[in-house]
Amino acid sequence: MPTFHYVAKPLSGAPLSGQLTVETRRDALAWLAQQSLFPITLQEAAGTSLMRRGGRPNTAALTAMFDSLTDLLESGVPLLKAMDILIDQMAHPTLRDILRTIRQQIADGRPLAEAMRDHPQVFSSLAISMVHAGEEGGFLEGSLRRIAKFTERSEELRGRVVAALAYPAFLLATGLMVLIGMLVFFVPKFEPLFGRLRANGTLPWATTLLLTISDLIREQLPWVLAIVVVAGLGAQRLSARDSFRSWWDSVQLTLPLWGPIARHLAIARFSRVLGTLLQNGVPMLRSLGIAKDAAGNRVLCAAIADAAENISSGKTLAQPLRASGQFPREVLEILSVAEQANRLETVLVELAEKLEQKAHRRLDVLMKLLEPCLMLLMALMVGFLVVALLLPVFEGSSGL
Repeated sequence: MPTFHYVAKPLSGAPLSGQLTVETRRDALAWLAQQSLFPITLQEAAGTSLMRRGGRPNTAALTAMFDSLTDLLESGVPLLKAMDILIDQMAHPTLRDILRTIRQQIADGRPLAEAMRDHPQVFSSLAISMVHAGEEGGFLEGSLRRIAKFTERSEELRGRVVAALAYPAFLLATGLMVLIGMLVFFVPKFEPLFGRLRANGTLPWATTLLLTISDLIREQLPWVLAIVVVAGLGAQRLSARDSFRSWWDSVQLTLPLWGPIARHLAIARFSRVLGTLLQNGVPMLRSLGIAKDAAGNRVLCAAIADAAENISSGKTLAQPLRASGQFPREVLEILSVAEQANRLETVLVELAEKLEQKAHRRLDVLMKLLEPCLMLLMALMVGFLVVALLLPVFEGSSGL
């Protein structure tokens, strides 16, 4: 949903500035009219139309930006001046526009994290949470350095996954193209041979299904493509809804192979931010309010929010997290022992490292299993096609 920045004049008094997150420009104008505000300027934020323009900054540009900003701040350069230097040096045009917008918002009094939150296509929830934590605890430079390292590690992990998926994806795409080609051009040549068996009702069900699929692809291909396109567009719009995202986050945690990986990565992000905040003296309740967004999973965010409410009544962190049922038993035991030993902030950072390593190992195993599974799927599809074509021949031979 795009964000619009406005400058508007009320019926009396000085002009006001602010921002709106609405569906369209017309909705923004309607809201201003309801508030009795006359719009002077109304502009869409630079980052809200990135996906439509296809200009999303790559990971290398983001990593370099975070590193450069960290170096400038550690050298004593004020934030606004550092932003000016970044804007002048930035080669990526879209990221330069976004930094210019963020710089203006910071000059108007908004925190850096809040300004970054207007550009979710560019800045991840973890990056925003880390910046928020750094601003709250007074260690912004350290937070930006950690974001740069995490972004680089995430890109390395993504590269490993893409490299592992490249060959299986090529095999699957090639197999599907060959299969569709056979259904369109090869299978129809056998239909006259099976006409008498189909008329007598003695054609095997596998062959009947194969011929039906072939006829459907050849005769209804435009409609099939139209349905696929409409379904894709509908899924894209549905995925933008909060209710769907909450449902999907819940489903991810319950998937047989991917669920534990997603859970460990989310808990690792939460633990890293929470431990960093506590190490820098931020109170527990305030730290939980910031760190819960770093999990990146709405189910876990809700569980952490409930835990924060119970902690305010005097309970420890491990107890309400155990009641939520969303945290593994070994994680809860580690947190419980750490609280008793007054080492929670240190243990949380160490726990994040261990959970990430465990998730990466499981992901490597999953990627290695994916290739034989896809090859088996291709073998089953081709095998079904061959058996469906030869089955009437074998049955006819046996009847002689």
